[in-house]
Amino acid sequence: MKQVKSFLVYLLLFGAVLRLAVAYLTVHHFDLSFYYDWATGAAADFFRAYEIIPNLDYPPLFLFPLYLTGHLLQLDAVRAYPPFEMIVLKGWQIAGDLVVVLLIYLILRKHPFAAAGGAALWAVNPAAIVNSAYWGQTDSIMIAFLLASFWMLEEGHPEASGILIAFGCLMKFQTIYFVPLFALGLVCRFHYRQILHTILAAAAVGIGVFFPFLLYSGWDLPFRIYFGGFQSYPGAVLNGFNLYGALGLNFTHVNAPFAGYLTIDMFSYLMLFLIFIALAYCYLTATEKSFWLLGFLLIQSVFIFTARMHERYQIPALAFGLIACIVHKSRPLAAGIAGLTLMVFLNQFLVLDKAFHPQLEPYFQVIMQALSWGNLLLYGLTAMASLHILYHRGRLAFPFSFRRFALR
Repeated sequence: MKQVKSFLVYLLLFGAVLRLAVAYLTVHHFDLSFYYDWATGAAADFFRAYEIIPNLDYPPLFLFPLYLTGHLLQLDAVRAYPPFEMIVLKGWQIAGDLVVVLLIYLILRKHPFAAAGGAALWAVNPAAIVNSAYWGQTDSIMIAFLLASFWMLEEGHPEASGILIAFGCLMKFQTIYFVPLFALGLVCRFHYRQILHTILAAAAVGIGVFFPFLLYSGWDLPFRIYFGGFQSYPGAVLNGFNLYGALGLNFTHVNAPFAGYLTIDMFSYLMLFLIFIALAYCYLTATEKSFWLLGFLLIQSVFIFTARMHERYQIPALAFGLIACIVHKSRPLAAGIAGLTLMVFLNQFLVLDKAFHPQLEPYFQVIMQALSWGNLLLYGLTAMASLHILYHRGRLAFPFSFRRFALR
């Protein structure tokens, strides 16, 4: 056991050095210019950030670490040397990715060697490294909150879980897709008093973080951030390898006709509704009630079948899927996760390549369409493997499962 813990320490150090080296060597401002503006704006007038930064469309939690980032960016050494600026701008994202490594180990800790292996796989995951250390995106921070939240829910600590998922929602909009699974787990596993305490704790966090910004930016700020941010990306798909990418609809407006009388947007909302219905059905009838497996299926389905998906939005599926294939000892699912890791890496790599070399745009569209069909195939294979695990002991009758789990 001591050897495993020592391995974990060395793994975190290795992961940190690797990510810092990638961040240091890859100087660019693609999307990072937004974080630069947000950080300097937050440092200049923190609670008025939404008034003085016109392109700020994130919920407010990320502004707290960006406040420190903004002050670090003013240091002469950082301003004079772009590689140092890259480390400062990508530092919180790298830290989030390393927390994910640690969380994977802690979630799987009952099986120390498997836990160490899972953590090692994330430490060298090329899709995660490109996302956090090369590109500097914040998905790793959101994933850390999600993993921690469902881990606490699984361990029987609903209040802590509610606080963590609230932090996730305050970090990135995409966390909201996981709220129905969180709600199912909460309602079906805990006494109504614990449910009420969890809701109050999450609400207190949300109000506490938003409140000082509301005083300066208006009481409708949450609606402007969440709904306004969602509406600001009206493309059927934004470079993501999903159903709409396979059909050649990249950046096609969501109001375009799609299936009969339905527009792309209407079809997307219909699919989202059906995904949530299927999630509830699986949770209430499956004999293997796994947050990791259901979370994997949930975000995979949302990414594949709903509109406005960016290339990065499939990354949480890799973390949930990695944990699920280790917990359930599934070789078919492990093979699928390996394929998905390559697919997500290629999706990000090609988008970045196109951004830095615009002349590749025509080739990107052709490659995107072909790889989107490949991603659809991977979705089908991993969905079948997941459903086999969920129902390998048969199926619970819906009324029985509801009484057993919802009325505890």
